[in-house]
Amino acid sequence: MHPFYGPSARLVGGRESQAAGLLSMVAYLAFWGAALALAKRELDARWPRTSATPAGNREVALAVLRERYARGEIDEAMFRHMRAVLAHPVGGGSTE
Repeated sequence: MHPFYGPSARLVGGRESQAAGLLSMVAYLAFWGAALALAKRELDARWPRTSATPAGNREVALAVLRERYARGEIDEAMFRHMRAVLAHPVGGGSTE
């Protein structure tokens, strides 16, 4: 029979058993906290989040614009105009 339910039930009522119970709860929470933190770190390493910020999109668009200008697809006037539009978007930049 388990000691909590049998004749030795008086052993679990003392201070030593309360401290052991508290210590085991802390160890249990520490174990699961570390396990979840490790799992999150591994998942973030495998599948990093992409930044979809307007500033990040603007930098990508500016890089594409520079490439098109370097290849000669657009002239200098068009490059300057498009760069100005990217620097100051019409409509406040909100795309909801």
